[in-house]
Amino acid sequence: MAQTPNLPIVYSTDIKSDWLDYNNHMNVAYYVLIFDLAGVELVAKLGLSPEYTAQEQISWMVLENHITYNNEVSLGQEVDISCRLLDNDSKRLHLYFEMHARNPDGSTYLASTLEQMAMCVDLSARKACEFPSDILANIEALADKHETLPMPDKIGRKIGIRRKPVTG
Repeated sequence: MAQTPNLPIVYSTDIKSDWLDYNNHMNVAYYVLIFDLAGVELVAKLGLSPEYTAQEQISWMVLENHITYNNEVSLGQEVDISCRLLDNDSKRLHLYFEMHARNPDGSTYLASTLEQMAMCVDLSARKACEFPSDILANIEALADKHETLPMPDKIGRKIGIRRKPVTG
């Protein structure tokens, strides 16, 4: 599967030896770590940086994640994370991330996806709050850029065993 068109890469990294499991590929926990680091980059570009959070006590927290593991990645392999803003309101972001791994020949493949619901929080009160107006304006600008993109196939999925119908 090719990368969803027009989605900029928000984060890139290579796979570290500490991230491997006994199957000699990246452990599931580190997929989430990489997506989280990409989320930090994304919200920083929207104005909600770690420095802003330290000063204003306004941040973001993840409410829910749904991850798919499509293909394995291994030691030293480079991965790029892209993100699409699917929806938003004054307090929440519905995000979709794709992780594409690079082969030695330069080709790429879809390694993993993550669908996420995140929310703005006031750290002083430890409660949900509205995004500050300047950050919300940046979110709305991103939403405008992404609204014409096709909906990804891997959103809104639920976990379950799909059984084949029993015939005759």
